[in-house]
Amino acid sequence: MVEERSRPVRFGEALGGGVNSAFASLRSEIMKSGALSSKEKALIALACAVAIPCDSCVKFHRKAAISAGATREEMLEAAAIGGLVRLGSGFSAAFAVLEEEME
Repeated sequence: MVEERSRPVRFGEALGGGVNSAFASLRSEIMKSGALSSKEKALIALACAVAIPCDSCVKFHRKAAISAGATREEMLEAAAIGGLVRLGSGFSAAFAVLEEEME
């Protein structure tokens, strides 16, 4: 698990030039409470990680959501929304089969 999570960090280190610190600063600024609470933002990030899909991202954002005070039920609902979005995009891509049929 640690190995998976460290890949983005290792890539940032390979790029050099303060990429990791810049990313961390950006993440911190975006994820702080504003119109949306930090917990709501963490749940959105979790849903996005499911929709991408990215297993190491899901693990990271699950921990972040827990730290922000999200409950198991809230995380399940957020993950279900991410899965639903992913399914919808799959159906959208699959529609190409029908488009070619109609030509």
